[in-house]
Amino acid sequence: MKKIYDYIVIGAGISACTFASVLNKRFSDNSILLVENGRRLGGRSTTRRSRKNIILEFDHGLPSISFSHNISQDLFSLISPLIKSKKLIDIRRDILHMNDFGDLDCECKTDRIYRSVPFMVNFCEEIINQSINPKQINFAFNTLTKSIQRTNDFWEVEINKHLIKCRNLILSSSLLVHPRCLEILNINTLPLRDSITKGKDDLIDSVLRETAKQKYIKRKNYIFYVSNFQIVSNFNYKYLQILFSKVLINNCNFERLIFQRQLDGSMIIVLHCAYFNKEFDISIDQIIYSLKRIFVKHQNFLDLFSHLILIDIMNWRASQPYGNLLSKELQWSSKSNIGFCGDWFDIDGLKGVEAAMNSSIRLTKLLS
Repeated sequence: MKKIYDYIVIGAGISACTFASVLNKRFSDNSILLVENGRRLGGRSTTRRSRKNIILEFDHGLPSISFSHNISQDLFSLISPLIKSKKLIDIRRDILHMNDFGDLDCECKTDRIYRSVPFMVNFCEEIINQSINPKQINFAFNTLTKSIQRTNDFWEVEINKHLIKCRNLILSSSLLVHPRCLEILNINTLPLRDSITKGKDDLIDSVLRETAKQKYIKRKNYIFYVSNFQIVSNFNYKYLQILFSKVLINNCNFERLIFQRQLDGSMIIVLHCAYFNKEFDISIDQIIYSLKRIFVKHQNFLDLFSHLILIDIMNWRASQPYGNLLSKELQWSSKSNIGFCGDWFDIDGLKGVEAAMNSSIRLTKLLS
Protein backbone atom coordinates (compact mmCIF):
# COMPACT_ATOMS: atom_id res chain seq x y z
CA MET A 1 0.00 0.00 0.00
CA LYS A 2 1.33 3.42 -0.97
CA LYS A 3 1.97 6.14 1.60
CA ILE A 4 0.50 8.90 -0.57
CA TYR A 5 -2.39 8.55 -3.04
CA ASP A 6 -3.85 11.11 -5.39
CA TYR A 7 -7.33 10.15 -4.16
CA ILE A 8 -8.70 8.20 -1.23
CA VAL A 9 -12.39 7.33 -1.48
CA ILE A 10 -14.21 6.38 1.72
CA GLY A 11 -16.57 3.58 0.74
CA ALA A 12 -16.62 1.07 -2.10
CA GLY A 13 -20.29 1.06 -3.05
CA ILE A 14 -21.86 1.97 -6.37
CA SER A 15 -21.12 5.71 -6.16
CA ALA A 16 -17.51 5.11 -5.08
CA CYS A 17 -16.88 2.56 -7.83
CA THR A 18 -18.47 4.86 -10.41
CA PHE A 19 -16.26 7.73 -9.28
CA ALA A 20 -13.08 5.62 -9.38
CA SER A 21 -13.81 4.15 -12.80
CA VAL A 22 -14.80 7.43 -14.47
CA LEU A 23 -11.90 9.31 -12.87
CA ASN A 24 -9.51 6.61 -14.07
CA LYS A 25 -10.72 7.17 -17.63
CA ARG A 26 -10.00 10.90 -17.32
CA PHE A 27 -6.75 10.75 -15.36
CA SER A 28 -5.38 7.25 -15.86
CA ASP A 29 -2.14 7.90 -13.99
CA ASN A 30 -3.82 9.10 -10.78
CA SER A 31 -3.64 6.62 -7.91
CA ILE A 32 -6.92 5.84 -6.16
CA LEU A 33 -7.59 3.93 -2.95
CA LEU A 34 -11.11 2.81 -2.01
CA VAL A 35 -11.49 2.17 1.72
CA GLU A 36 -14.35 -0.16 2.65
CA ASN A 37 -15.58 -1.59 5.94
CA GLY A 38 -16.99 -4.68 4.22
CA ARG A 39 -15.20 -7.69 2.81
CA ARG A 40 -15.77 -6.83 -0.85
CA LEU A 41 -17.13 -4.20 -3.23
CA GLY A 42 -20.73 -3.09 -3.25
CA GLY A 43 -21.66 -1.30 -0.03
CA ARG A 44 -25.43 -1.82 0.36
CA SER A 45 -25.41 -3.63 -3.00
CA THR A 46 -22.81 -6.19 -1.98
CA THR A 47 -23.36 -9.93 -2.07
CA ARG A 48 -22.77 -12.20 0.87
CA ARG A 49 -20.90 -15.48 0.82
CA SER A 50 -21.84 -17.68 3.73
CA ARG A 51 -18.89 -18.69 5.90
CA LYS A 52 -20.81 -21.61 7.39
CA ASN A 53 -22.14 -22.98 4.09
CA ILE A 54 -19.85 -22.12 1.18
CA ILE A 55 -22.56 -23.05 -1.35
CA LEU A 56 -24.81 -20.18 -0.24
CA GLU A 57 -24.32 -16.78 -1.87
CA PHE A 58 -27.03 -14.13 -1.84
CA ASP A 59 -27.85 -10.42 -2.03
CA HIS A 60 -28.87 -9.22 1.41
CA GLY A 61 -29.02 -5.46 0.82
CA LEU A 62 -29.94 -3.55 -2.35
CA PRO A 63 -32.07 -6.01 -4.38
CA SER A 64 -32.38 -4.12 -7.68
CA ILE A 65 -31.49 -0.91 -9.52
CA SER A 66 -33.98 1.51 -11.05
CA PHE A 67 -33.22 3.87 -13.92
CA SER A 68 -35.51 6.49 -15.40
CA HIS A 69 -36.18 6.75 -19.11
CA ASN A 70 -34.13 9.95 -19.28
CA ILE A 71 -30.75 8.45 -18.43
CA SER A 72 -27.88 10.87 -18.90
CA GLN A 73 -25.52 10.09 -21.75
CA ASP A 74 -22.60 9.67 -19.36
CA LEU A 75 -24.50 7.14 -17.26
CA PHE A 76 -25.83 5.35 -20.32
CA SER A 77 -22.27 4.84 -21.57
CA LEU A 78 -21.54 2.96 -18.32
CA ILE A 79 -24.57 0.70 -18.17
CA SER A 80 -25.29 0.04 -21.86
CA PRO A 81 -22.38 -2.43 -22.26
CA LEU A 82 -23.71 -4.37 -19.26
CA ILE A 83 -27.23 -4.47 -20.70
CA LYS A 84 -25.94 -5.62 -24.11
CA SER A 85 -23.84 -8.36 -22.53
CA LYS A 86 -26.80 -9.37 -20.31
CA LYS A 87 -24.80 -8.72 -17.16
CA LEU A 88 -27.54 -6.26 -16.24
CA ILE A 89 -31.04 -7.57 -16.89
CA ASP A 90 -34.52 -6.06 -16.66
CA ILE A 91 -36.52 -7.89 -13.96
CA ARG A 92 -39.80 -5.94 -14.03
CA ARG A 93 -41.73 -9.13 -14.81
CA ASP A 94 -40.33 -10.74 -11.66
CA ILE A 95 -41.55 -7.96 -9.36
CA LEU A 96 -44.98 -8.43 -7.80
CA HIS A 97 -47.07 -6.26 -5.49
CA MET A 98 -49.00 -7.57 -2.48
CA ASN A 99 -52.07 -5.43 -1.93
CA ASP A 100 -54.13 -4.89 1.23
CA PHE A 101 -56.41 -7.84 0.38
CA GLY A 102 -53.71 -10.46 -0.09
CA ASP A 103 -53.71 -10.36 -3.90
CA LEU A 104 -50.52 -10.44 -5.97
CA ASP A 105 -50.30 -8.23 -9.04
CA CYS A 106 -47.53 -7.22 -11.41
CA GLU A 107 -45.68 -4.16 -10.19
CA CYS A 108 -45.76 -2.14 -13.41
CA LYS A 109 -43.56 0.92 -13.28
CA THR A 110 -42.46 3.36 -15.93
CA ASP A 111 -38.85 3.15 -14.70
CA ARG A 112 -36.64 0.30 -15.83
CA ILE A 113 -35.68 -2.06 -13.01
CA TYR A 114 -32.51 -4.11 -13.29
CA ARG A 115 -30.41 -6.51 -11.34
CA SER A 116 -26.82 -7.51 -11.92
CA VAL A 117 -26.10 -11.10 -12.95
CA PRO A 118 -25.30 -13.38 -11.30
CA PHE A 119 -25.24 -11.16 -8.18
CA MET A 120 -25.61 -7.49 -7.31
CA VAL A 121 -21.94 -7.17 -6.34
CA ASN A 122 -21.06 -7.87 -9.98
CA PHE A 123 -22.47 -4.48 -10.93
CA CYS A 124 -19.71 -2.68 -9.01
CA GLU A 125 -17.12 -5.10 -10.33
CA GLU A 126 -18.19 -4.46 -13.92
CA ILE A 127 -18.12 -0.69 -13.41
CA ILE A 128 -14.56 -0.94 -12.08
CA ASN A 129 -13.63 -3.20 -15.02
CA GLN A 130 -14.46 -0.35 -17.40
CA SER A 131 -11.48 1.66 -16.14
CA ILE A 132 -8.58 1.96 -18.58
CA ASN A 133 -5.76 1.59 -16.06
CA PRO A 134 -7.11 -0.68 -13.31
CA LYS A 135 -3.68 -1.03 -11.69
CA GLN A 136 -4.13 2.50 -10.37
CA ILE A 137 -7.32 1.55 -8.48
CA ASN A 138 -6.56 -0.05 -5.12
CA PHE A 139 -8.74 -1.38 -2.29
CA ALA A 140 -8.54 -1.64 1.49
CA PHE A 141 -11.32 -3.93 2.76
CA ASN A 142 -12.33 -4.73 6.35
CA THR A 143 -11.32 -1.18 7.24
CA LEU A 144 -13.60 0.98 9.35
CA THR A 145 -12.77 4.68 9.02
CA LYS A 146 -13.56 6.67 12.14
CA SER A 147 -11.33 9.70 11.70
CA ILE A 148 -9.93 11.88 8.94
CA GLN A 149 -7.40 14.67 9.33
CA ARG A 150 -6.22 17.57 7.18
CA THR A 151 -2.52 18.31 7.73
CA ASN A 152 -0.17 20.41 5.59
CA ASP A 153 -2.39 20.24 2.49
CA PHE A 154 -2.74 16.47 2.77
CA TRP A 155 -5.60 14.35 4.03
CA GLU A 156 -4.73 11.52 6.42
CA VAL A 157 -6.84 8.39 6.84
CA GLU A 158 -6.04 5.68 9.38
CA ILE A 159 -5.91 2.27 7.69
CA ASN A 160 -4.93 -0.79 9.70
CA LYS A 161 -3.26 1.41 12.32
CA HIS A 162 -1.25 3.27 9.66
CA LEU A 163 -1.87 6.83 8.49
CA ILE A 164 -2.23 6.93 4.71
CA LYS A 165 -2.05 10.31 3.00
CA CYS A 166 -3.79 11.62 -0.08
CA ARG A 167 -3.99 14.88 -1.98
CA ASN A 168 -7.76 14.63 -2.43
CA LEU A 169 -10.38 12.97 -0.23
CA ILE A 170 -13.77 11.74 -1.48
CA LEU A 171 -16.65 10.77 0.82
CA SER A 172 -19.07 8.54 -1.09
CA SER A 173 -21.33 8.29 1.96
CA SER A 174 -22.59 10.90 4.41
CA LEU A 175 -21.71 8.71 7.40
CA LEU A 176 -18.65 10.72 8.50
CA VAL A 177 -20.66 13.93 8.06
CA HIS A 178 -24.02 13.04 9.60
CA PRO A 179 -24.73 12.94 13.37
CA ARG A 180 -25.89 9.31 13.13
CA CYS A 181 -22.21 8.32 12.94
CA LEU A 182 -21.76 9.19 16.61
CA GLU A 183 -23.84 6.20 17.64
CA ILE A 184 -22.92 3.89 14.77
CA LEU A 185 -19.15 4.40 15.12
CA ASN A 186 -19.24 4.98 18.88
CA ILE A 187 -17.39 8.31 18.67
CA ASN A 188 -17.94 11.69 20.30
CA THR A 189 -17.55 14.20 17.45
CA LEU A 190 -18.15 14.31 13.70
CA PRO A 191 -15.00 13.24 11.80
CA LEU A 192 -15.40 15.89 9.10
CA ARG A 193 -15.92 18.62 11.70
CA ASP A 194 -12.81 17.48 13.55
CA SER A 195 -10.75 17.71 10.39
CA ILE A 196 -11.64 21.29 9.41
CA THR A 197 -12.14 24.09 11.94
CA LYS A 198 -15.47 25.90 11.62
CA GLY A 199 -15.10 29.04 9.48
CA LYS A 200 -12.07 27.76 7.59
CA ASP A 201 -14.04 26.38 4.63
CA ASP A 202 -17.53 27.75 3.95
CA LEU A 203 -18.49 24.84 1.67
CA ILE A 204 -17.66 22.24 4.32
CA ASP A 205 -19.59 24.28 6.89
CA SER A 206 -22.58 24.19 4.54
CA VAL A 207 -22.24 20.45 3.95
CA LEU A 208 -22.21 19.79 7.70
CA ARG A 209 -25.13 22.10 8.35
CA GLU A 210 -27.33 20.77 5.54
CA THR A 211 -26.48 17.10 6.06
CA ALA A 212 -27.56 17.33 9.71
CA LYS A 213 -31.11 18.00 8.47
CA GLN A 214 -31.33 14.66 6.65
CA LYS A 215 -33.29 11.73 8.01
CA TYR A 216 -32.48 8.15 7.14
CA ILE A 217 -34.67 5.14 6.54
CA LYS A 218 -33.33 2.37 8.73
CA ARG A 219 -33.67 -1.24 7.71
CA LYS A 220 -33.50 -4.61 9.40
CA ASN A 221 -33.24 -7.56 7.05
CA TYR A 222 -34.14 -11.06 8.17
CA ILE A 223 -32.38 -13.78 6.18
CA PHE A 224 -34.18 -17.11 5.97
CA TYR A 225 -33.15 -20.43 4.47
CA VAL A 226 -35.38 -23.11 2.92
CA SER A 227 -33.64 -26.45 2.38
CA ASN A 228 -36.63 -28.38 1.00
CA PHE A 229 -35.76 -28.77 -2.69
CA GLN A 230 -39.21 -30.02 -3.71
CA ILE A 231 -41.00 -26.96 -2.32
CA VAL A 232 -38.44 -24.59 -3.83
CA SER A 233 -38.90 -26.21 -7.24
CA ASN A 234 -42.52 -25.01 -7.31
CA PHE A 235 -41.32 -21.46 -7.95
CA ASN A 236 -40.95 -20.48 -11.58
CA TYR A 237 -39.63 -16.96 -10.95
CA LYS A 238 -35.88 -16.60 -11.20
CA TYR A 239 -35.51 -13.20 -9.50
CA LEU A 240 -38.79 -12.87 -7.62
CA GLN A 241 -39.39 -9.77 -5.49
CA ILE A 242 -42.62 -8.96 -3.68
CA LEU A 243 -43.32 -5.39 -2.63
CA PHE A 244 -45.86 -4.77 0.13
CA SER A 245 -48.62 -2.15 0.07
CA LYS A 246 -48.33 1.00 2.17
CA VAL A 247 -50.92 -0.35 4.61
CA LEU A 248 -48.92 -3.54 5.15
CA ILE A 249 -45.71 -1.54 5.53
CA ASN A 250 -47.36 0.63 8.18
CA ASN A 251 -48.88 -2.33 10.00
CA CYS A 252 -45.98 -4.80 9.85
CA ASN A 253 -42.92 -2.77 8.79
CA PHE A 254 -42.52 -5.36 6.00
CA GLU A 255 -41.13 -3.62 2.92
CA ARG A 256 -40.30 -6.41 0.48
CA LEU A 257 -39.40 -10.09 0.13
CA ILE A 258 -36.50 -11.23 -2.03
CA PHE A 259 -36.37 -14.86 -3.22
CA GLN A 260 -32.98 -16.21 -4.33
CA ARG A 261 -32.63 -19.78 -5.54
CA GLN A 262 -29.28 -21.35 -4.64
CA LEU A 263 -27.01 -23.57 -6.74
CA ASP A 264 -27.90 -26.68 -4.74
CA GLY A 265 -31.67 -26.18 -5.24
CA SER A 266 -32.34 -24.59 -1.85
CA MET A 267 -33.53 -21.00 -1.40
CA ILE A 268 -32.60 -17.87 0.51
CA ILE A 269 -35.46 -15.48 1.34
CA VAL A 270 -34.61 -12.00 2.58
CA LEU A 271 -37.32 -9.97 4.33
CA HIS A 272 -36.64 -6.22 4.23
CA CYS A 273 -38.19 -4.32 7.14
CA ALA A 274 -38.10 -0.51 7.17
CA TYR A 275 -38.49 1.90 10.08
CA PHE A 276 -37.60 5.48 11.03
CA ASN A 277 -37.31 6.21 14.71
CA LYS A 278 -38.07 3.54 17.27
CA GLU A 279 -35.98 0.39 16.85
CA PHE A 280 -37.92 -2.27 14.98
CA ASP A 281 -37.99 -5.56 16.84
CA ILE A 282 -40.21 -8.58 16.26
CA SER A 283 -39.91 -12.27 17.08
CA ILE A 284 -39.29 -14.80 14.32
CA ASP A 285 -42.50 -16.61 15.21
CA GLN A 286 -44.42 -13.36 14.78
CA ILE A 287 -42.79 -12.73 11.40
CA ILE A 288 -43.73 -16.17 10.10
CA TYR A 289 -47.25 -15.85 11.52
CA SER A 290 -47.71 -12.48 9.81
CA LEU A 291 -46.36 -13.75 6.50
CA LYS A 292 -48.78 -16.69 6.56
CA ARG A 293 -51.71 -14.35 7.24
CA ILE A 294 -50.71 -12.03 4.41
CA PHE A 295 -50.18 -14.89 1.92
CA VAL A 296 -53.16 -16.97 3.03
CA LYS A 297 -54.47 -17.10 -0.58
CA HIS A 298 -51.21 -18.49 -1.97
CA GLN A 299 -50.45 -22.08 -0.99
CA ASN A 300 -47.03 -22.27 -2.66
CA PHE A 301 -45.83 -19.39 -0.47
CA LEU A 302 -47.42 -20.90 2.64
CA ASP A 303 -45.49 -24.10 1.98
CA LEU A 304 -42.26 -22.11 1.77
CA PHE A 305 -42.95 -20.16 4.96
CA SER A 306 -43.59 -23.41 6.85
CA HIS A 307 -39.95 -24.38 6.24
CA LEU A 308 -38.23 -21.07 7.03
CA ILE A 309 -35.05 -21.24 9.10
CA LEU A 310 -33.57 -17.94 10.25
CA ILE A 311 -29.83 -17.83 9.53
CA ASP A 312 -29.02 -14.15 10.15
CA ILE A 313 -30.27 -10.61 10.79
CA MET A 314 -28.72 -7.55 9.14
CA ASN A 315 -29.11 -4.06 10.60
CA TRP A 316 -28.69 -1.24 8.07
CA ARG A 317 -28.57 1.78 10.36
CA ALA A 318 -26.80 3.95 7.79
CA SER A 319 -29.21 3.34 4.96
CA GLN A 320 -31.23 5.41 2.50
CA PRO A 321 -31.58 9.22 2.96
CA TYR A 322 -35.10 10.59 3.18
CA GLY A 323 -35.63 14.25 2.26
CA ASN A 324 -33.39 17.33 2.56
CA LEU A 325 -30.97 16.15 -0.12
CA LEU A 326 -27.94 18.37 -0.58
CA SER A 327 -27.45 20.75 -3.48
CA LYS A 328 -25.06 19.50 -6.12
CA GLU A 329 -23.20 22.80 -5.75
CA LEU A 330 -21.79 21.42 -2.50
CA GLN A 331 -19.99 18.48 -4.11
CA TRP A 332 -16.45 19.81 -4.27
CA SER A 333 -14.28 22.11 -2.19
CA SER A 334 -11.20 23.29 -4.09
CA LYS A 335 -10.08 25.03 -0.91
CA SER A 336 -9.75 21.80 1.06
CA ASN A 337 -9.59 19.30 -1.82
CA ILE A 338 -12.50 17.23 -0.58
CA GLY A 339 -15.45 15.94 -2.60
CA PHE A 340 -18.78 14.29 -1.88
CA CYS A 341 -20.97 11.95 -3.91
CA GLY A 342 -23.81 9.52 -3.38
CA ASP A 343 -27.57 9.32 -3.07
CA TRP A 344 -27.60 12.07 -0.41
CA PHE A 345 -27.31 14.73 -3.15
CA ASP A 346 -30.11 16.17 -5.25
CA ILE A 347 -28.98 15.49 -8.79
CA ASP A 348 -31.68 16.86 -11.09
CA GLY A 349 -34.48 15.29 -9.05
CA LEU A 350 -33.21 11.74 -9.57
CA LYS A 351 -33.32 9.07 -6.87
CA GLY A 352 -31.33 6.16 -5.53
CA VAL A 353 -28.63 4.52 -7.61
CA GLU A 354 -29.20 6.75 -10.64
CA ALA A 355 -28.71 9.88 -8.52
CA ALA A 356 -25.66 8.36 -6.80
CA MET A 357 -23.95 7.43 -10.07
CA ASN A 358 -24.70 10.77 -11.70
CA SER A 359 -23.32 12.57 -8.65
CA SER A 360 -20.08 10.62 -9.00
CA ILE A 361 -19.82 11.37 -12.72
CA ARG A 362 -20.50 15.04 -12.07
CA LEU A 363 -17.85 15.15 -9.33
CA THR A 364 -15.16 13.85 -11.68
CA LYS A 365 -15.94 16.73 -14.04
CA LEU A 366 -15.34 19.26 -11.26
CA LEU A 367 -11.77 18.07 -10.75
CA SER A 368 -8.92 19.74 -12.58
